[in-house]
Amino acid sequence: MEITVDFRNANLWKNMLFRGNGMVSANNSSRLLLDYKSEHPDSYQEILRLIFSPDGLDVNHLKIEMGSDINSSSGTEPCVKRFPQEQADVTRGAGFQLCADARKIRPDLTIDMLWWSEPKWVSSAENVYQERYRWYKETLDAAWNTYGLKFDFVSAVQNERALDPEWIKFLSRSLKNEKNCPYDYSKIRISAADEVCLWNLADMMLCDGELLNSVDMVGSHYTSFSTENAVRLATEYGKELWLSEGSSPMTYAQGTFRFDRSKSGMNDINGILDIANRFIAMYPRGKMTLCQYQPVISSYYDGVTYCQKQFILADTPWNGRRLLDGGFYMALHFSRFMKKGWAFIDSGCFSDGKAGGDGHAVTDVRYAFMTACNPQTGDYSTVITNTTGEPIEYQFAVRNTPKAGAQAFVIETAPPSEGSRKYSMNYFRQAGTVSPEKMTDGSFRFSVTVKPYSLVTVSTVDASGNLPPEVNAENSVLPLPYTDDFEYREYPADFLQSRGGAPRYFTDEGGAFEAVRINEDGKAFNAVCQKVNLADKADEWGGTPEPTAVFGDDRWLDYSAEAEILVIPNGRNSYAGIGIRSVLSAAGRDGYWLTVSEDGVWRLFKNNTALQTGTAENFTPSSWIRIGIQADGRFVKAFVGGRCVCAFEDEQNSFCGAGRAAFLSSWDCNMFRFLRILPLKEACTVRRIDDTDFDFEYSGGWEHETTGSFMNYRRTLSKGSAGASVRLDFSGDRLILCGRNESCVIDVRIDGKSYPSQEIKAADFRDAVFLADGLGQSQHSAEITVKKGIFCLDYAEISG
Repeated sequence: MEITVDFRNANLWKNMLFRGNGMVSANNSSRLLLDYKSEHPDSYQEILRLIFSPDGLDVNHLKIEMGSDINSSSGTEPCVKRFPQEQADVTRGAGFQLCADARKIRPDLTIDMLWWSEPKWVSSAENVYQERYRWYKETLDAAWNTYGLKFDFVSAVQNERALDPEWIKFLSRSLKNEKNCPYDYSKIRISAADEVCLWNLADMMLCDGELLNSVDMVGSHYTSFSTENAVRLATEYGKELWLSEGSSPMTYAQGTFRFDRSKSGMNDINGILDIANRFIAMYPRGKMTLCQYQPVISSYYDGVTYCQKQFILADTPWNGRRLLDGGFYMALHFSRFMKKGWAFIDSGCFSDGKAGGDGHAVTDVRYAFMTACNPQTGDYSTVITNTTGEPIEYQFAVRNTPKAGAQAFVIETAPPSEGSRKYSMNYFRQAGTVSPEKMTDGSFRFSVTVKPYSLVTVSTVDASGNLPPEVNAENSVLPLPYTDDFEYREYPADFLQSRGGAPRYFTDEGGAFEAVRINEDGKAFNAVCQKVNLADKADEWGGTPEPTAVFGDDRWLDYSAEAEILVIPNGRNSYAGIGIRSVLSAAGRDGYWLTVSEDGVWRLFKNNTALQTGTAENFTPSSWIRIGIQADGRFVKAFVGGRCVCAFEDEQNSFCGAGRAAFLSSWDCNMFRFLRILPLKEACTVRRIDDTDFDFEYSGGWEHETTGSFMNYRRTLSKGSAGASVRLDFSGDRLILCGRNESCVIDVRIDGKSYPSQEIKAADFRDAVFLADGLGQSQHSAEITVKKGIFCLDYAEISG
């Protein structure tokens, strides 16, 4: 295959220049960065540099969510203006603060904002357009007044929902005519339409002159392919086309390279090479010049919808740890060697892939490469993927640049060497240099061989050095006991105010939980309040569980969680509660949880099933009462008003393993104070082992899913048929096996001791299905054999 790098084929049209790398911060994905900032500011600054600096991912465009207190997929972005009379407050959530801090690192960062749902006072208004514009405008005003933020773009259309061209035109007219503004709002550009794999807006714009003039950037989600009309907008009318939301990798490269189809950890759908192919295809197949990755960083807790999807993982703010996932190094192949303003070379860009797979993937790819150049310096860079099992040789012909004969550097990301347990050993390594040979036709030629299942950058720019470490700190558990009175006396006086009242280490899955100041009987104290009433709740975008805030470490196992609650009566049976062992908030409420309602009835739940109920003694709504719940292995107790109201052994087929704690509420302004989480034994936490980790040794008939449902831990699952077995050597006093199962029988032997055959029925995602304890604090060996049916192993938990 020949790649012609001819500078005469550089596309110098302004709207066709490489726009760089974009990022979407929405759906709660950056929430824990607030805690990184307060707990480990050096780590926070390093994370921002890794995202926004030229030596990192070089993100130069950031789009944030205009939150509305509903779960927009992976969590809740709080609403900055819940009521029409309320002053907009952009300290709520992480988005606007992230924009401000990122601009300190990258002053030329362009920013945009988009809505998934809108406040109820907007959607229910008589004049929706006018009130929606008020929401936009007062949010823009607040962003300037609070952080000095000037927005370069605003996204007009609701994310991934029906188009409203009349609203787009209304927004454009209103901004262009706005006089009461801190800076010139007429300069703010309109982006649209955030459809999924569709370009209907392009068709509408070509039929409506006002709409055509209203929209500056046209984008679509999760597709590298545009349409004839979309290309006309770019080539005839000078509009920019963007891949306005694109996926980051969804794989656990650290373990899955053992079992994926190529044994590379790179080649499955939604894997590193697939994401690279989507980026490469966006220009030759769609004339798109920017990809906005969603998300770049996962700074929310594992177990949310779409989790295990990131370039950088930062979900343990108490220890400041961050992980550079496999996709980070993939993205460096572009970001370090192609800069904003470079020109694509048409003869050096190609993709023969097809849209397929999960509907977003680029499949059946043999040849895929992207070339961009700096016309001022003569530098060029080409990124190539090989998603086949055979090496591919590329012949380069370079012409019409003073650097045609210059030495080129070859940077390679390839699968690990055979027998290696280090998945990233061959990531982003300089594989050598090439010296072009001058030919009789005046061109300079050289060849590069791309290994199977690998990614290569060929560039005259030497930018492969100074790689940051994959991790920066030990992944220590948040220690117990843990208490929080929400006063934060050891922090700056404006700690809560600076973060919109967000309690430390909390993330909202439904509703909005904020610390507020209470004056009661002459005493002032802080409490956490769920701020959203049912009447004021925004319309759903997807689906929101009843108000739930999760917090803490999902490796907590044997512990109790206690708090005082205040239930505000509403005549609809308002309630508040507390939960433990939450590990999968994507499924709604999970773990064990206890609620007390305004009529004094307490209810104990396991996942979404009510187990026991009763009536609390001497309960009065609108008065504080202490409640608590604890779990020690399979033994669960619930407490109301200092009394144990329920104690039972969870002898069902499956039980809840380790997980974090939660506050729960109805859609009422119920409150919580004096949180206390206590260990029940010295060894109260677990080490979690994914089924693809090398700790497990498999034999017999196993199938391994490496890019499956986000409901499975790390998106992986191992399925063993009758006769298959797996061995696990571990050190600890307790072994727990977890995974979704329908009907199977397993035999377990630990240190030669045989446990009774375990019949497993109807275990849900991440449920614990086997427990062996009292093993002693020493080294052990377990062997699990499938006797009947299909046994699904997701992960193991080891405590002690």
